[in-house]
Amino acid sequence: MFCPHRFPCACRAPSRGAASSGAAVTACRGARALLSTFAVLAALAPDARAADPPSRDERAAAVALFDEGRALMAAGKHAEACPKLAESQRIDPGIGTLFNLSDCYERIGRTATAWIGFRDVAAAALAAGQMEREKVARARAAALEPRLSRLQIVVPQETALEGIELTRNGVIVGRALWGTAVPLDPGEHRIAAAAPGYKPWESRVVLEKPGVVSVKIPPLTPDPGAAAASTEAPTPPVEQPPVDRPKLPPPPPPQAKGGSLQRPLGMVAVGLGVAGLGAGTVLGFVAKSTFDEANQKGECDDAGQCKNSIGITMRDDAVTQGNIGTAVFVAGAVLAAGGVVLWLTAPSSSDVADTASARGRAETRAAPWQARVGLGPGSVWIEGKL
Repeated sequence: MFCPHRFPCACRAPSRGAASSGAAVTACRGARALLSTFAVLAALAPDARAADPPSRDERAAAVALFDEGRALMAAGKHAEACPKLAESQRIDPGIGTLFNLSDCYERIGRTATAWIGFRDVAAAALAAGQMEREKVARARAAALEPRLSRLQIVVPQETALEGIELTRNGVIVGRALWGTAVPLDPGEHRIAAAAPGYKPWESRVVLEKPGVVSVKIPPLTPDPGAAAASTEAPTPPVEQPPVDRPKLPPPPPPQAKGGSLQRPLGMVAVGLGVAGLGAGTVLGFVAKSTFDEANQKGECDDAGQCKNSIGITMRDDAVTQGNIGTAVFVAGAVLAAGGVVLWLTAPSSSDVADTASARGRAETRAAPWQARVGLGPGSVWIEGKL
């Protein structure tokens, strides 16, 4: 009928008489596949077992505890056997262990715990395809139902305050359980109610006989102290005396932007301008030399009339070199003149400090002097005025 072991007993093979048909075999296989699926789903349930399977040592300990618990039950020492079986079930959950643990709880009077244990065994056995064990477990649970003691917590409408919280033995009782008779083990149970602004209420109920015991939560008494504390004005913060801090010297005035770069830029421009003047002069001499060479070889005359293509080429080269030299010379003159202007108009160190200290003024100081640059035929001139 039911084997007293930790692990499931082997299922007996069905009779294979001559009357068995192929349809019956197919139906049996389909049922077994469905039951196997249920078993997998039960194994994956978050509360069915721990996330990691027990180790070899843990399984050995669970078996030893199970055997010891069974021996204590056989000796009639059920109060000592139940903790052994409970620890075995905790380490390595099993259908057989849970069945024996529920049987032990029933023998020590914990009827509600035994009842829910047998129901869990029946569900697990059904999922594992152990029909005989499922039938026995359901019969044991059904036999316990008339012996159950139930506790019903009744909350009248005038007591159902906003924010009220009910607890049973320290566990919160949700609103869905208000008025529901819940099976509990016989013994003393503590009921408490609390709400913001009200004095807490507590009562103890002893369940001794089968049946339903109702506990009505009375209206809570307002707590004047809590109301006064919630409406009391907050204490103003205490002002701290000012702390004397040492005065730090004022930071140095910032330097004016651009004052330190104007003179270097002027120097660079003058250098580039002088180079341009030199390059333009050299190109001018080269152009003059090419033109004179064409005249000396008789390719062209002094009037610029050339006799052949060689003379025309030499004359064109001379004109091109002259034009490039003139352009480079003019650019060099402009750069040199601009560099001189940048150099002469750059503020001195004292002017930079004065400008930084006078930051934010609407008026700006005029330049200390004026300069003009001009270009003429073959000449460059600079005029300044203090």
